[in-house]
Amino acid sequence: MKKNILIIAMFLSSISFAQENYKYIIVPAQFSFLKEVNKYGLNELSKSFFQSEGFEVYYDNDKLPEELAKNRCMALYANALESNNMFVTKIHFELKDCTNTVLLKSELATTKEKDYRVAYLLTFREALSSLKGKINFKKQDTLQIIEVVAFKNEIIPTTETSNNLFAIPIPNGFKIVNAAPKTIMVLKVTSVENVFMAQKEEVSGVLLKKNNSWFFEYYNEDKLISEKVEVKF
Repeated sequence: MKKNILIIAMFLSSISFAQENYKYIIVPAQFSFLKEVNKYGLNELSKSFFQSEGFEVYYDNDKLPEELAKNRCMALYANALESNNMFVTKIHFELKDCTNTVLLKSELATTKEKDYRVAYLLTFREALSSLKGKINFKKQDTLQIIEVVAFKNEIIPTTETSNNLFAIPIPNGFKIVNAAPKTIMVLKVTSVENVFMAQKEEVSGVLLKKNNSWFFEYYNEDKLISEKVEVKF
């Protein structure tokens, strides 16, 4: 089938893209460096802090809400890490998304307190306090729009579809992940609504919305390939 494809001229522009806030945070029921569940009340302390920041918080062994159980990429994952030595207790927190990407680190909290219970309580409180008011991930960035050009050519439809994919906000775009979760595609926003620059492994193209469906389009030699993508934004 012959079809003329819209040519978008090259230009530079600055646009704003606001990420959505996360609703849930999951914390460990037991930290890997401690031998008991909720040792010294540290897991409960962590859960309470993130609740005070406005999140719905669950332990990693809790029964999760249905929407979160179906799509764990709706949550952030908080964890405490220690880097102690013989004389100093050192703790910091990391917040990751479902692809194991670190989005935020707390300050490193340290103490020379010899009583383990007191030392952990002090460092946990200090590390958590350094995160106060910072877990919103609303960020605006400028984006340089590049040329997107397609030529009159044959569009080859493909029967390949990717099911149960979810869009996770990143600066300037989205990551498309599956339920594993594994990153399937990386998108960058453009100045055209419902058109994204897309990178799928080694293949570069565009993801665009047509007739209420999403399609990943790219060139294979001189042929334009159009793959339907089932993704939830």
